Amino acid sequence: MTMIGENIEIIKKLKEGGTANVYLGVDTWTGFPVAVKELKSNFFKSDFVRQKFKQEANQYLYLDHPNIVKLKNFIDAGDSAYLVMEFVEGHNLNDYQNNVTGPMPCGMAALLVSEILKALDHTHENSVYHLDIKPANVMLSEQNEIKVLDFGISQDVSEKESDKMVGTPSYMSPEQIDGKGIDQRTDIYAAGVTLYELITGRLPFPECKDRAELFHAIKNTPIPIIKGERYINTIIQKATEKKKKNRYANCKEFYTELMELV
Repeated sequence: MTMIGENIEIIKKLKEGGTANVYLGVDTWTGFPVAVKELKSNFFKSDFVRQKFKQEANQYLYLDHPNIVKLKNFIDAGDSAYLVMEFVEGHNLNDYQNNVTGPMPCGMAALLVSEILKALDHTHENSVYHLDIKPANVMLSEQNEIKVLDFGISQDVSEKESDKMVGTPSYMSPEQIDGKGIDQRTDIYAAGVTLYELITGRLPFPECKDRAELFHAIKNTPIPIIKGERYINTIIQKATEKKKKNRYANCKEFYTELMELV
């Protein structure tokens, strides 16, 4: 039996990622299951990653919204750090699409992304950008609720811009690639890419052979058109404009147009 802090018992590993492991745990004080995210020790030695992990905890604690996985506690154990979160039974949207639905009808994809936008609108109102929106970071619970997770690279609007590139390459906006000028429209870009992927079952630029080619496409080539879907194409194109001033100004604008499809 492995205990984290005074009351979190680790049951089993759920997922191993590049920088962190996720475990199923139980709060022995309440008996409720929890998800525990542990930053891998070799990455925790990095000042940048350690800072970002702590920022996730500090920002995440104050985010309270039904479409956001709730952070319950942050435990600093010296060599390791742990985030204790609400446990959500279900599938992330990447797995859900790959194993259940395949490419989704526009209305279904629009409904799912509209729920993501509700969560993002809340974080943006609290001056926090997610910066890694993608299907793998969105859970669909067994109660059919959308829950956004993983604010591990989120950035506060008051922070100085970092020269560190953060995010998942295929979902990055042009300004995110350049590492400057990020704001709420950076998350809107990634939500637009997510919408495209849920409908088509593929990323916008699968032919790119390496990161340099992918980044060139993101900065210079429009998202491909989905045949026979004029209205959704208009929405996706606006959400993923190269110049952020041409995108939706905020999640409410994006949400309003999406709801025409739901």
